This record gives sequence, structure tokens and C-alpha cells, in this order.
Amino acid sequence: MTKKRKSTLLLLSGAAIALVAGGIGAYWLLARRLPAGGLPVGMDVLPQTALMTLSFSTDESQWRTLRQFGTDETQTSLNQTLADLRDRLLTANGYDYERDIQPWVGDEITVAFLSAQSPVAEGEESEESEESEESEPPILQPQEDPQTAVMILPIEDPARAQQILTEPKSEQGATLSERDYQGVQIREFESAGETYSAAVLDNRLLVITTAGDAIEQVIDTSKGGASVAQTPGFNQALRQIVAPQPFARIYVNAPAARAIASAGSPQALPPQNLTPLQNNRGIAATVTLESEGLRFQGVAWLDPDSETVYEVKNGDDKLPDLLPAETLLMASGGNLQRFWQDYSQRAEMNPISPLSPENLRTGLNNLTGLDLEEDLISWMGGEFSLSVIEIPNSTEPPAEPGTVGTRAGVLIMVKASDRAAADATLAELDEVVGDRYRFQVQETDIEGQPVVQWTSPLSGLTITRGWLEADVAFLAFGANLAQTILPQPDASLVASQPFEQSVDLEFDPNNGHFFVNVDRLLSEDSPVPVPNLPPANEAFIQAIRAIGVTAAIQDRHSTRYDVRVLLDKTDRPSELPAPSVPPASPSPESP
Repeated sequence: MTKKRKSTLLLLSGAAIALVAGGIGAYWLLARRLPAGGLPVGMDVLPQTALMTLSFSTDESQWRTLRQFGTDETQTSLNQTLADLRDRLLTANGYDYERDIQPWVGDEITVAFLSAQSPVAEGEESEESEESEESEPPILQPQEDPQTAVMILPIEDPARAQQILTEPKSEQGATLSERDYQGVQIREFESAGETYSAAVLDNRLLVITTAGDAIEQVIDTSKGGASVAQTPGFNQALRQIVAPQPFARIYVNAPAARAIASAGSPQALPPQNLTPLQNNRGIAATVTLESEGLRFQGVAWLDPDSETVYEVKNGDDKLPDLLPAETLLMASGGNLQRFWQDYSQRAEMNPISPLSPENLRTGLNNLTGLDLEEDLISWMGGEFSLSVIEIPNSTEPPAEPGTVGTRAGVLIMVKASDRAAADATLAELDEVVGDRYRFQVQETDIEGQPVVQWTSPLSGLTITRGWLEADVAFLAFGANLAQTILPQPDASLVASQPFEQSVDLEFDPNNGHFFVNVDRLLSEDSPVPVPNLPPANEAFIQAIRAIGVTAAIQDRHSTRYDVRVLLDKTDRPSELPAPSVPPASPSPESP
């Protein structure tokens, strides 16, 4: 494999890790051409209990495109990591990618993570947990054993592929043993002090892993066991995210991931990190390369026979037009009333939900005397958004780390389905903040638009409430923030370059957006105090310019997501360090 292709492979893996699932750091060295289409390679031989699969295109032109993304720092770090992997897995064993692998490998490779444990259906004994499309999804019983990585390489030239197993280029890579399992020959060999198992299935797939029981799971599946390809809803879900030239395809087994993530470990995942996994049978994504970065087309789906179904109603998409170009972060949804009803029903049945509906109801009532559902949610049957906005021309200095900044404010907007009920509730709020909390409540106007301002005599905090377009209520936290949207923004967020490039407004109808201008948030004069980034992730995050997400309810059983990650670009990415040990020369018998 060329040096350029290797470093770009890990750059993509970093983006996939950050936005989709979890960690992976090795094995992604063998890649060449574009997938021909259909299911990702190996889905018919990987057991249905697989935790996660990642499949990568091997198109050289796509690697060259990907090499343009990232900063000098991220590329240097990734190049060194890949060089170390190359030296340990290929060079030290006398192999060269272009000479020994490229001539026979197929269009796409897959890395899957399996459990060494046997699948057991939740609430059943192992002997009763036979798999079928109508049965409950198998749940892995995680113990102390780590997940095992399995690499699957499609074979275009069986004779050349067989040669790599039978004619090692160095003594270290020599075959240690051979054994037969269900009529399939398994060869075991040592590399860099680790023992690998390899087998060829039907002269079309080369399977490599570090665990003998994992390769046996794959062989069992190829002989008729339940596979990932037979997962209920899997094929239908993948048809929703077909792309003409995918660079990578990702699948996460949600029940298995949920079981492992919630296992009793010393550092269990926070509840909010499990939210995307709850109720879903699977999550999949197709990754493509665009001119400014990476695009993820994702889908999450329920079991086809699930009693839980989605209400196929997507909301309006007007609020981003009402926000100014100075918006740093924005999250919106199609219908706040329906969103709250769905969330509260799920949360009340799930003790690990990140926000307790009952605690929110009690807290609001204690603070204001209002009933959350009757006084607020009842008239919030439309689009909503929460935004952090930079306040232009502010005379305040940049916020120091650890302090509360005054050069940005928070804006809440919601489209009212009952204007009269909304006016009554907001008038009651005016009385509460004035009488109970001693805010100065004053009716005024901004550019001819009537508003009500609440000003704290102690902290100087200013909150402005009012209406946009007759039925959009807003609450602006921060002095002069309301001026950025009244009577309308000087420049709209929708017309700004970061938003335009990262958020797909053509994905219509949809159920909301998420947008963050990473460049501005992490700039030296950022108007918002941002905590120090984890050292391990800082370089990668600094390479991101903006992130945009659009979501939509696709049908009664699936939700679609479109994610764009805008990345920095360099003209000439650095090369991988030279091999620490020169690869062995080809033997006279080698073609």
C-alpha cells in the first residue's frame, strides 16, 4: 500500500469514531478499489451478534481526495501511527502491500468486532435462544474478555491469495500449525509476538483474526448460522443510505452495544451516551467524500415487528432563516410538543435517561408555579430551536477561561400552535419574575417591534421576550441579543458559508437540525469560554471547521440522519516515514 493511502485510512476512522460508535486502531492497512455495490463485504459470514462492522473502499482516487483533509499536525500523528502498524504487520514479516497484497485483494475490506462469548437471548437460557428473523435479537453476555477484531478481505485472485498463506516471506511469519474446522482449513502463524488465525472461505474471502474461537464463529455462520445480513431490517435500512461512491460503510448492533456499554464496569458509560442505542435494533451509516469534508448518511431502525413505532410527521423548517449568521451553535426540532411527549414516555420507562421528566416538572413548578404540560407544552405544537449566538459590536472584552462570557447569548424560539394560550402564560411569567425575583419588567420596542425585557437589579442579566412572524415566540438571554434578530437578521444563518456547506436543507421534510461552528468556537478570541480539550482529541477537533446534522423520521420503523463534517485542508500532505526494516525481496517463484 502506498504511504498516502495508509494515512488517509486512519483519518477517516477518526471521524467515524467521533460521530458514530467507539474505538478502533489497527488492521486498516489493506485497501485499494471502489466497492461494486450491494451489501458490505462479509455481512453474510459475520455472526449476527457482531458488535460493529466497518467496511472501507479501496479506490486509490478516493484515498488521494481524503489525503487533502486534516492539518499538518493530525497528518503527522496519523502517519506515524500507520507507519508503526505497517512495520509491525507487514514489513517485519517481509511483506510489501503493492507487491504481495494488492494483486489479489478485492474491492472492499471489512473489520468486525465479535465477542468471545456465546450469544444468549435476554431472559432465556442459551439452549433456548435459537436465532430467527422473528425472534428477539441476541444479546451478548459481556465478561472480562475484550472484543475480538476480525478482518475480511475479498479475493479476486484465489491462487495469489493462497500464496500469502503458504509462502511466508520471513521465518517470523511462518505457519505454526494447521487444523480443520467444519471442512475449512485454519492456519495459525505468529507476527510481532501475536498469534493470528487465517482461513479462506469458498475461495472468495480471506478471514484473519487473533482469536481461534472468533474465526470458528465466522465459519459457523458461513455454514448456515444467523448472519449480520439476516438481521431484521438490515437490508431495508441500508437501501435508504445508498450512495453512488461510498468510501466507508458502518454498522452498529444496538442491542449488543447497549448490553456491553451498560455492563457493570468501573467506568460505565454516562446515560446520555446510551441514548442513541435505546429502542433501536441497528444503526448504520454510509460515508462519502465531498469537496469540503466528510458526509455521513445514517439510519437507525427498530425491529420490524416492534410494538414501538414512529409517528411519521416531520415539522416545518423555517427557524434557521430567522437566526443571524453569528450563530455559533443551533439545535432545532420539528414539533416541541411531540418531542416532549415521545421523550417523556421513553424516559419514564428507562431509569438511565439523562433527564428525568418528573424532576423537570417539579423544578419548573417550584421556580415559577407553572405546570409544564398544561401551561407551556400545550401551546408549543410547532418548530423549536435553541441557539448560542455571538453578539456583534459588543463592548465587552473576550471572556477569560473559567468565567461567564458576555459576548454571546442564548436564544430560545418556538412556534406557537395557540397564540392566545401562549400570551396568557408569558404574561403570568412576567408577574413571577417581577414579584418573586424582583426583576424589572418593562415593555419596550426594538426597531418598532414590541418586546418585554426582564432586567435583574443585582447581576444586570437582561432577558428579552417577544414574537417573530406573529406566531414564533422567542426568549433571548443577553443584553443586545434581541437586536440581532429584530426586525430580521442583517445576514441569515442559512446564507452563511459554514451552515450552507454543512447542513442539508434539501433533506426535506425533516425533523430538525444541529449545527456548530467549530472554527469560531475554538478561535483565540472566541466569545464563549470553551474548556480545555482532552489532549488526545485536541488535534483532531482543531482540524474540524463545522458540523451539521439533519434528522428526519423516514417511516414507522426508521429515522434518517445526514451529517456533514467540514475539515481543514492541506495542499501537500506529508508522507509516511520510511519502513524501519526494508521489505524482503520477492522470491524467484513469486510472480
